[in-house]
Amino acid sequence: MNTAKISYDLIMEDDMSFVEGTYRLPGQDWQVFIFTRSDVAAPVTKDGKWHSGITGIHVTYPSGESLDQTTVEELLGTHLEIENWEVVRGPDSMILR
Repeated sequence: MNTAKISYDLIMEDDMSFVEGTYRLPGQDWQVFIFTRSDVAAPVTKDGKWHSGITGIHVTYPSGESLDQTTVEELLGTHLEIENWEVVRGPDSMILR
């Protein structure tokens, strides 16, 4: 079973306008994820690299759909081939970036 660690910068609610945090795949360093809202029909996932050299994922998410912790973990899990997430206190994404 593929398990990775995930940490949220914000307290997750039932419908978030924006989500940011960090994740750590087995045997790798912490990376950043950001979910923003836009007028897209379906989620758009892009691998990214910030000025600091930290890598991660940026997801543009449809404005009209609910964005919550389950959605974040499912989308990241599909993209990264992770079946289970362990929610932990990891580094703040803004500090890493």
